[in-house]
Amino acid sequence: MRRGDPRAPLDALLAQLDDPLFVLKHRREPPRREDGGHVSPSILALSSPRSKYVRRWRRHARGCPACAAAFRYFGLNI
Repeated sequence: MRRGDPRAPLDALLAQLDDPLFVLKHRREPPRREDGGHVSPSILALSSPRSKYVRRWRRHARGCPACAAAFRYFGLNI
């Protein structure tokens, strides 16, 4: 890469995507909208993995991509 090349920072960023720690540090936060038929991210953030709330929504998250993303973001098993 040449000095002053506008692509240099982008290329360096893309090279870091293979690093698992980079993905963990910079993952995208799920939308914090409160929909009636989906898990509430704000409550999920405060709940323990063994809470009744998490257990109740786990089955739904297996079939719902939006809820599954929220579970993964907070490090909860589906």
